[in-house]
Amino acid sequence: MTSGRTRRIDLLRARALARVAVLAWLAAPTACGGAAAGTDAASAGGDGTSASSTDGGVTAANTSPASDGDAGTTTLDDGGSSGHASASDSDGSTGDPPPLDPCVEAGNCPYDVWIARELPGFTAPDTVQTVLVDPARPSDFYAFIGSNGGPTIKVYRSTDFGDTWENRNTTAEITGNPWGASIDPNPNRDPDTPPTMWSPSGYGAVGAWKSTDGGVTWERSMAADAAFANQNPFGPALTDLYHIQILPDDPPHHVLATYHYGFKDLPDGGFGETTDGGASWVVHMPPAGIGTSHYVIPISATTWAVIAQDNGGINGIWRTTTAGRVDGEISTAAWTKVDDLEHAHGSHQNVITADGTIYATGNNNGARSLDDGATWEHFTMGSWAGEHQFEGSNMTNIAATERYLYTSYLSYPDLARAPIDAPIGAEAWDVAYCETPAEMHEGGAPFGMAVSYDPSLLAYVIVSGTYGSGMWKYIERP
Repeated sequence: MTSGRTRRIDLLRARALARVAVLAWLAAPTACGGAAAGTDAASAGGDGTSASSTDGGVTAANTSPASDGDAGTTTLDDGGSSGHASASDSDGSTGDPPPLDPCVEAGNCPYDVWIARELPGFTAPDTVQTVLVDPARPSDFYAFIGSNGGPTIKVYRSTDFGDTWENRNTTAEITGNPWGASIDPNPNRDPDTPPTMWSPSGYGAVGAWKSTDGGVTWERSMAADAAFANQNPFGPALTDLYHIQILPDDPPHHVLATYHYGFKDLPDGGFGETTDGGASWVVHMPPAGIGTSHYVIPISATTWAVIAQDNGGINGIWRTTTAGRVDGEISTAAWTKVDDLEHAHGSHQNVITADGTIYATGNNNGARSLDDGATWEHFTMGSWAGEHQFEGSNMTNIAATERYLYTSYLSYPDLARAPIDAPIGAEAWDVAYCETPAEMHEGGAPFGMAVSYDPSLLAYVIVSGTYGSGMWKYIERP
């Protein structure tokens, strides 16, 4: 019996192939940033041949597709496996987003251009925080919008690969800044079942919040408050979490949460873990020197890495291969510092590809690990290639397609791109791969980029939030 998911993919494939046949005359390559708004992004490949079809499948959150090795064929993996001040703790919003390009409504936006999309109701002091793609429904993206001390968090959903958005949240009590949300990473979830998501609510309601209906309603985990009560420096119920990550081994039940700053009477922040979807939590005390404001790098059930905020390399990346335990008991001795890369406070992203390669951003650099986070190769030594505008390889968000890594930077729209299979060395990074839009005033907040494959375009799309300049989308030429 054919599943609903298979039927949906087959229909999309058929529609895409028909569209490419009609629009094959649009095969000529487009100059970076120079295409007219009427140029259709569903044209054939830049070499004059028809863009290739896909084998179906989806791209999971924090994963990226893998190539099947055949030239011109795209295969999607189906699971398994310097110096600018941060805007994260200030209002940061630049006001109303840019006007909508007519190509969005017409459905003919060009390749290789960053073009804004509308978030209805987005206005100062709103900031775009985490952007997620549903691995079981690759057309569906979620954007978490909030502000420090702000009103109710907005949770937008797009069901058309990031073109149009609607705020779904109806729970008024979740307020503040959703600066490290996550989605069920299981690509084999029933696509007719809404995804489970977790979000913090910094400088607002605080606490750990869970949605099981795709962001429509949210429930605070009282068990998390109870577990963290003795570690909360500002009161037992003020659970100041930073990142809440669903782990890949038993989604959505196994979750690891990090703390914003230090535990009570400690300079370092620890972690909370639930294996039953939030019904109960245990606290992992921090080893000395691990730092604060961590983001999780979710490698497996027992191998976790966490990256601390910028502190001159003192804290860096720490790793455990035993789920933070020694002889089955939670222990600080289970953690080891493995690298000095640290993230800019208020933004970071890591991507784990289908082959297990990890890519992570710092502040003025990024790094790759080929061994589950045990060792790391830094992308550059702190300078961009070519005619860089300033000293520093600024990157805080990262997204991966089959061919490229894309990065942006929280405080400024420093866009860069490198081949995914060769990102080491300044010469690999292209800081002028496309024109930076004048209305894009900064880059993204934590996990502010998401990637999916749109079969109707036969192309990867990168959807990127910006801190105060709204939502943007880039269609990569096949």
